Amino acid sequence: MNAWCNTSPRYGRQCALAAIDAIVERMREAAWKPAGYVPTADQRGAHGGPIRFKLVAGGERAGKSRSAAMELVWRLRVGGLYWIVGPDYEQCRPELGYVVDLLARVGDVEKLSMPAQGSCRLETKTGAVVVTKSAMHPEKLAGEAPDGILLCEAAQCGYEVFLRLRGRVAEKRGWMWISGTFEGSRGWYAEKFRSWQVQNREGGVAFSFPSWRSTALFPLGEEDPEIRALRAAYPEDLYRERLGGTPCPPASLVFREFDPGAHVKECPFDGSAKVELAIDPGYAGAYAVLAIQRAGPVVKLVDEVYLHRKVAAEVIAECKARPWWRAVTGGVMDVAGAQHHAMPSHMEIWLAETGLFLRSSRVGILDGIDRLRTFLWDPASDEPLLLVDPRCAKTIAEFGSYRYRDVQDGQPIHEAPIDRDNHALKALGYWLFNTFGPVKREIRRSVEFRMAG
Repeated sequence: MNAWCNTSPRYGRQCALAAIDAIVERMREAAWKPAGYVPTADQRGAHGGPIRFKLVAGGERAGKSRSAAMELVWRLRVGGLYWIVGPDYEQCRPELGYVVDLLARVGDVEKLSMPAQGSCRLETKTGAVVVTKSAMHPEKLAGEAPDGILLCEAAQCGYEVFLRLRGRVAEKRGWMWISGTFEGSRGWYAEKFRSWQVQNREGGVAFSFPSWRSTALFPLGEEDPEIRALRAAYPEDLYRERLGGTPCPPASLVFREFDPGAHVKECPFDGSAKVELAIDPGYAGAYAVLAIQRAGPVVKLVDEVYLHRKVAAEVIAECKARPWWRAVTGGVMDVAGAQHHAMPSHMEIWLAETGLFLRSSRVGILDGIDRLRTFLWDPASDEPLLLVDPRCAKTIAEFGSYRYRDVQDGQPIHEAPIDRDNHALKALGYWLFNTFGPVKREIRRSVEFRMAG
């Protein structure tokens, strides 16, 4: 292997990284040995890698607290300040208890304060400090910047808590381990889980610990009689959420079929293929422009321009600066873009500044939704016909936030969704409808059948 490593700088670097990973792995195992912690394959995957932000969703009794504590334990050897944050002080204690138990075994507890109520504090002989904090009052999550944070039962904490903690680790380029069980598959925690399953700008990675992978409790895994009994007792979505450690798209979500793991793939710009634009003009909401290429029957979103409070000329300038601009041959704009309002229309501005003649036709909201839905999955191959590059972060976010107003018995009461968080999706719907036409009745039924199943 040494000879192989020396033949190429690239391979030499890979060998060096592999050697570092091996050293870190041995450090972890040495730190965990006194506690007898042997991580499962899922847990080992979450512990590994130089990842600053990890979201670990687990089913009930899946070992979330212990794995979070073990993540902290091996890092304490280098000293520093660490926080354990929970919805309240009490819910920080399981993680702290595992840490204290292990350090006591190896004689590394210098000082320990664990009052019946309130914040706890641990100081180690190696110079590390661990403090528990309550998220009940996010404005009080302050003080000296920590080197790392465990956020426990994160689904019970508000988004403001996450943002404040993210800001606290910025100074020292610290890390966060965010864990919990889904609470109705809604809110920021479920959204982060979905978006962190694929490449994202935040650099976060999501992991899942299903309950049945804890073979100490359920020796036969998912076929364990107790797990099978729970599956029979629970509704499917609750089973997946509470035991499987995966969120179920809420019934209010318009595009429940959208799966980041299947639909979000790297779609590099193909310089030999043409680009079409899908445009939804706006100002206070957003001005959305999608760059689209086709590869056979598959539609690829290679990039997005998604700007707030910018006029058409500023949006066009941003589009012209993108590498795919030279391949743009046309596009589709919302019919509202032809309106003047005592000034040149958006279409006229685009024509004057780019020479592009943009197609436009009146597309109803439901017609655009129906057409977009047919591209999420191909009934014949059960494969997606729409792929979205990770750089299209705003479009991906809209798939997770575009919702119906009211839902009853798992079905929307009103067909029309809330007209918000949908700028890129409307643009995409316009383009698909204009390019492929309206959805035929038999196709609509097959899509509805998939949704119901």
